[in-house]
Amino acid sequence: MTAKPSAQAESGRKRREASRTEILAATRRLLARETSVADLSVDRIVSEAGVSRATFYVCFPDKVAVVAALAQESLAWRESVHAEVLADPKLTRERLDELMLTIVGHWQANRPVLAAIIELAEHDASLRGPWRAAVTEVAEQAAAQFRVRWEESAAAPDDPDTLASVFSWMLERSCHQLVVDDTSAKAVALAMSEILWRTLTYPPPRKSRAKG
Repeated sequence: MTAKPSAQAESGRKRREASRTEILAATRRLLARETSVADLSVDRIVSEAGVSRATFYVCFPDKVAVVAALAQESLAWRESVHAEVLADPKLTRERLDELMLTIVGHWQANRPVLAAIIELAEHDASLRGPWRAAVTEVAEQAAAQFRVRWEESAAAPDDPDTLASVFSWMLERSCHQLVVDDTSAKAVALAMSEILWRTLTYPPPRKSRAKG
């Protein structure tokens, strides 16, 4: 039988959780104010959060861990994206537009944090792995639906896994480089929808690639 935590232990846990929440919110505010990752020091975070350095280190080992935690929050949408619509033979362009607008809208809402993640991932292996894993998860979801959609198609692409991976990283790069406001987010979403729609509805015949 597991012993029930004491009132003191439970109070300490709640204080740590509250401090952790404040640190994450403060870091998000700093990034939203265009603070670069290089300038995102522990001192700036604790000053913004109103906590001590000792409290910070009880919650996180360093600033990379803070950004990694924000990454999980910012990418939580990938678990609720209904990628199964890609396999629906009755999929309409309007429904695909809606899906891409939702995905890119999530990116726009979390753009400062995601930009920081990508910046850190380029130089820090501890964040690079989780970030690549997150994008790979999106690609795997798409690939699974591609295979279902093209299961009985004579014109199905040979390698839906690579196709899905390329599309997912294209989406990541396009959002990172081009999405700066609501207008550009909508434009990128509809452009990616156009590319995906053409891929889903007009797959190149296998025999045509053997010519020439």
